[in-house]
Amino acid sequence: MIFVIYECEERLGYSFKDKTLLRNCFTHSSYSHEHGGKNNERLEFFGDSILGFIVTEYLYGKFPEEEEGRLTLYKQQIVSGKPLAEAIIRLGLNDFILYGEGERKNSPEHHEAACENLFEALVAGIYIDGGLEEAKSFIKKALLSRFRPDRKIATGAEAKPSQNAKIENYKGKLQEYVQKNKLGEIVYREKKKTGPAHDPVFTVSAEVSGKVLAVASGKKKSEAEQSAAKIALSKLGGGNDEVSQKRNGQKQNSQKQNDKTQNARKQNDGQKNKRQNDRKKSGNEQNRQNKRNKPQADKKQGKVVFENKLKTNKIRSDNKNRVKAKKPKPRKGERLSEF
Repeated sequence: MIFVIYECEERLGYSFKDKTLLRNCFTHSSYSHEHGGKNNERLEFFGDSILGFIVTEYLYGKFPEEEEGRLTLYKQQIVSGKPLAEAIIRLGLNDFILYGEGERKNSPEHHEAACENLFEALVAGIYIDGGLEEAKSFIKKALLSRFRPDRKIATGAEAKPSQNAKIENYKGKLQEYVQKNKLGEIVYREKKKTGPAHDPVFTVSAEVSGKVLAVASGKKKSEAEQSAAKIALSKLGGGNDEVSQKRNGQKQNSQKQNDKTQNARKQNDGQKNKRQNDRKKSGNEQNRQNKRNKPQADKKQGKVVFENKLKTNKIRSDNKNRVKAKKPKPRKGERLSEF
């Protein structure tokens, strides 16, 4: 396949000093697999970070009043796969991609991932060849000049978003949730790449503060990242999907039931303590009453004992007097025997 450099550079709007670097930007992995040489995968990796930095800097200056969560969602709208692929097609640069024979036979829709990768590779190539300002100029012309914030997605308004918007939103929501709860840094790592060169499957992990929360696969690296973000968000409890809502609902119902049980136990314990306190008070009152009554009772009992003793002494005295009264008087000349 003939690579027409001057026409490519005219559409690109930048003239490369290193023409080999330009060709590498447009070389698909399927082409290098069949013909040897370098492809654009390393450039794509480098360009992804440069693109993220430039877009972040642009948003920071463009929207000074917006919160970090909304800026993150705006960034996702800009750097996701579909806008990048659309920019390449709009500039007509997709006509210059070097595919292998098997990949070239696929439908144009199948080449969307290749267009996305080309945009990132071109960002890296221009940065290496011409510096940061040239890379910024390309991104602003091809991408940022057409950006219009989708506030419905950013604010979560009830409007039926596109499928792409739904996918974009998971990474944005995960980023917003992690930042809001200060959980650390999110890192997406490519674990492996399987399948043929013209139809690869990417497996990506989502990590928060070094801990792997989710692993997912997709035809595109970006799709795998979004799927992993969705799973991670659900595990962290910040997901808005139906499963997460159901789990949260179950947790809330369980919590309510536990609260009711605890309240009932508290009421029972309160009533039990009240009864115990009442019995204790009643016992104390009875003891105090007994103490008050004891001196009177002792005094009364002493009086009774004393009266009984007097009666006993009187009876003895009366008996003694009666005995004395019954003694006969002795007659003259008689002597009474004593008894």
